Amino acid sequence: MKNNRGAVSVSLIILLAVFTVGYFMLANRFSYDFDVNYEDDLYDLKIASIEKNAAIYAEEHEELFAESSDVYMTVEELALANVIISNTEGVVDDPRNNEDNLNDLRVKITNKDDVITAEVLA
Repeated sequence: MKNNRGAVSVSLIILLAVFTVGYFMLANRFSYDFDVNYEDDLYDLKIASIEKNAAIYAEEHEELFAESSDVYMTVEELALANVIISNTEGVVDDPRNNEDNLNDLRVKITNKDDVITAEVLA
């Protein structure tokens, strides 16, 4: 009977190489399915935070609704009133682009039947 240990070792190494290449090909293929855009998620969270904080601000300052049930404010006005987080100059950064800011966005604050809501208008 011949000694086949060398042939078995070579075939196991070849099999291991084939599985390794296959694993890395599949891992590369599926890694693109898990690509997440964190900037858009951060933007959505920041917009939700602005809306929530604007509504809280309006609840504490009901004199805003003396003339109308709808009030329009900019993000910059809210930042300067220390309602939302901004840098020292009152600039609210856009998480999608470091060179842009959100200061020009308008926020519609509505008081309907003593329920105050806020919506960022794009």
